[in-house]
Amino acid sequence: MILDCYQCSSCYFEDKERSSRIDPATISAQQSRVDFRNVLVIFVCVEIYDDRQELKQAADEFEAMSDLIGKRPIVLCPNVHLSMDRAPEKQAAWMIAELERMLIERGYDVHCLSFGYHKQYGIECNGNVGSVVGRRFYGSEQKQFLRLLTRLGVCPPDSPPDNMPAWASMLTERRLEVMGSRRETYKAAKNMLKDQLDSTGRSELWTCMLFEGERQPVDDYLGALYEIIEDYPDVRVHRAMNLSVPGFSNAARHLFRKYPDAIESGRLRIYNSQVSDIEFLLTRGAVLLAFPQIPRQAGSHAGEISFGIYCKNKDFAKNLIQWYRAFMVDARFGWIRTESELNTIINELEEEMFQDKSRESERKR
Repeated sequence: MILDCYQCSSCYFEDKERSSRIDPATISAQQSRVDFRNVLVIFVCVEIYDDRQELKQAADEFEAMSDLIGKRPIVLCPNVHLSMDRAPEKQAAWMIAELERMLIERGYDVHCLSFGYHKQYGIECNGNVGSVVGRRFYGSEQKQFLRLLTRLGVCPPDSPPDNMPAWASMLTERRLEVMGSRRETYKAAKNMLKDQLDSTGRSELWTCMLFEGERQPVDDYLGALYEIIEDYPDVRVHRAMNLSVPGFSNAARHLFRKYPDAIESGRLRIYNSQVSDIEFLLTRGAVLLAFPQIPRQAGSHAGEISFGIYCKNKDFAKNLIQWYRAFMVDARFGWIRTESELNTIINELEEEMFQDKSRESERKR
């Protein structure tokens, strides 16, 4: 809930036109021009997932403002434009009516303006510390995150907090571990690989390696990965590499020559990566994301790892694996099965880079 508050020496409001964008059943009776003097004007916007918790916080805030500027009549004016996360009309109209009722019960003189009209208005504010006050009541962390998921299209607008996706609870419940250095990050990666060797049944790894240019501690991690490819035939490894970078394309060629049997059988699957600023290591039960610093030298690799984020949760990992398949891997090429196919793709990517540089040079001229 958002409140935009003005201490006014005088103001007026007049309904001009009914809104054509909301449910007609929620539009109240039209009001003629009304004038006020020495009032507190509150433009109020109800947001999705607001409930009695936010109403109580708003009412408590009015008492705090009364201590600051003195108790005076309140004018409540609905304003849907204060938030991108605005509530449906029925919820908003009910919440504003409830806020009016709560304030009246606390002894305030309240004038609630019409709902569902474009208004013409004018206000004159007193020039003191309480002239303009803005407040926003976010509610619980779950509500805040659910608003974000709704805005991103992950959840429909009418989803209650209990319907938040299981993987999203990892974020609100603070179950993510932050690896504060590259050494800690690679240590977590190595432990994830070790867990795969200790597990029973067929295991699977999804990697997106962008930091091949590093030395220690990446060697230990890569050594563990190569050990899996060589000695554990029941583990499948998906490896996405940015083949437009010469260092990575050469590393991919090396894998085709070093592990031809693993590639032919599908135990080692090579892809072109579409990203250049994040490193992934995924298993069916854990997620590791690693983030780089600014590279020391452009064109070699994405840069040394600055920090990592680790989460051990099957639901979270399942969703990240789907994201890996949909967005990390270049769908134009998919799974690269032979070295000749790899060379064709590398040549195509090099040609694309050449054309891009040519167009950039032309544009600068």
